[in-house]
Amino acid sequence: MDDMLNEALRLRKLGFAIHWLRPSSKIPVSSGWADAPVMDATALKASYQPGFNIGFRPGKWSVVNGKEICVLDVDIRGGARYAEEAYAAAAAMMRDQRFTVISGSDVGRHRYLGFNKGTSPPKAATTLRQSDIWVNKDTKEICASTDEGARPAWLIEILSTGKNVVMPPSIHPDTGHPYKFDSE
Repeated sequence: MDDMLNEALRLRKLGFAIHWLRPSSKIPVSSGWADAPVMDATALKASYQPGFNIGFRPGKWSVVNGKEICVLDVDIRGGARYAEEAYAAAAAMMRDQRFTVISGSDVGRHRYLGFNKGTSPPKAATTLRQSDIWVNKDTKEICASTDEGARPAWLIEILSTGKNVVMPPSIHPDTGHPYKFDSE
């Protein structure tokens, strides 16, 4: 077996609701993934193809050590120059300021959060904070929030039931770099 399949099986055994993503992509392989039954080890092995990335469904689907796992997602959309500001905003919300995953984008971060069963956030994505600076999604240049293609330079959300989250050691579609568990 290859490393990606082995890691998917390890994560599934821990309780993550694993599904496959297209190679070097964040897009699930299967349609209907959001409501499909959680795949067991046999189904993961049977459906795996070399090059697939690993995704998981947070919230009610992923229960690790008795807790529903959701994700605090720090999404840096305006480039690395906005990363420190976003990390500081996220740190202000967390007691333990460590992140769980470093995105393959090299600047995004995930923090896995455990919620008691039945208490994970009901919305698929809940925005907690965002940058006051807006950037064009293509050029990353500062723009007005009303401009076409404008989005906050960074965004902090909690991702829950209904979202797809990329897991290590998946390959980021833009950089070609792997997602990594933060061991610091």
